[in-house]
Amino acid sequence: MIRRIVGESLLRRRRRKLLSLAAVCLGIAVATTVATMSVDVGDKVNRELRSVGANIVVTPAADGFPVSVGGVDFRPAGTGAYLREPDLANIRQIFWRNSIVAFAPFVYTPARANGRRFVLIGTWFGHRLGPSQTFVTGIRLLHPAWKVEGAWPASGERAVCLVGSQLARVLGLKPGGKLSIEVRGAAPVEWLVRGVLEAGGTEDSEVFAPLAAVQKLAGLAGKVRRVEVSALTKPTDSLARTPVTRMTPKEYERWSCSNYASTVAYEIQEAIPGSSARPVYRVTETEGRIMNRVDALMELLAGAALLTAALAVASMMLANVLERRTEIGLLKALGASDARVAMIFLTESSAVGLAGGVAGYALGSALAVRLAREVFGAAVSVHWVILPGALALALLVTLIGSAVPLARALKMPAALALRNE
Repeated sequence: MIRRIVGESLLRRRRRKLLSLAAVCLGIAVATTVATMSVDVGDKVNRELRSVGANIVVTPAADGFPVSVGGVDFRPAGTGAYLREPDLANIRQIFWRNSIVAFAPFVYTPARANGRRFVLIGTWFGHRLGPSQTFVTGIRLLHPAWKVEGAWPASGERAVCLVGSQLARVLGLKPGGKLSIEVRGAAPVEWLVRGVLEAGGTEDSEVFAPLAAVQKLAGLAGKVRRVEVSALTKPTDSLARTPVTRMTPKEYERWSCSNYASTVAYEIQEAIPGSSARPVYRVTETEGRIMNRVDALMELLAGAALLTAALAVASMMLANVLERRTEIGLLKALGASDARVAMIFLTESSAVGLAGGVAGYALGSALAVRLAREVFGAAVSVHWVILPGALALALLVTLIGSAVPLARALKMPAALALRNE
């Protein structure tokens, strides 16, 4: 009986049902778009933010008070003053290894050319790690925003370098030119200038060369002074700022299971003997603020759309209840309980809500694909795992919108509803 009543009711007053369905569809479409883009585009946005450089720095734990001039470390080499280059492969063994975008080691030494003093920096331009040599890292991936006129030095090249744009202008260098570099009074060594670097910082007055070549010139074979790491991390919050020694067991478990910059740094420090890894909070907190604001904006849009859908459903339901109050009075006069009457109307609303949820999911997935391509330049996939949540949300919005009008209708006495009939 209830099935027949509901079925016939859905076939009548189609315009009102379609308007309710459209309201639910639009609300779920916005929510689905936000959810899909959060799943696929979140990492894309995070990777774009990673173009600013490293958010974790690794240095020797035995460092004392820093003694540096012009970015050059003048502390004497000793035990603990440097990290071992072979130990850097351990970064790819930590639990959060898949969060590591890129990393690069650095060795610094003072140098001069044509009477001009500068800092010669040894690093990886493109270096392969792992048993199958599939993970490629280096400063080219660590700093994707850097601009190079000419070409980046290729992996395996030795007597080549990258010259900062300011230093190149002073020395009159261009890509393909030659640069004779003198290190610590030794005989000058001629280097091929592969490219001119424009980074917008102190790097524009420095020279970058292959790590092995600078290690040999400086007498630091197999040693590195600093490692910069770029990792995809969760925005910093109060838990991430809490020192590990002050965390309760429950807080430590939650912290260790979250890819905060401090968590990744802690694991790197444990993996590299004699190291001290710390987040660059100026970078991580800026990224965190941006990501939090983006998330808040998307949640606000989804919430506003769902609230609008609920209000639209409530308006349609109120009109439907007022129009059918005679029917409600007749059902109650024949002995139907409030629960039975409510079941009829809520079943109708649920059918409309589920139909709107399916339509909204399809529309939202299509919108997410289009927006991700046009705005973020990224491809997104259709996530079926979102469909159950979209249907549940559509059902919830419909039932909430129907609750108040239906409650008012059930309070109406049957005699009053039938008075004019």
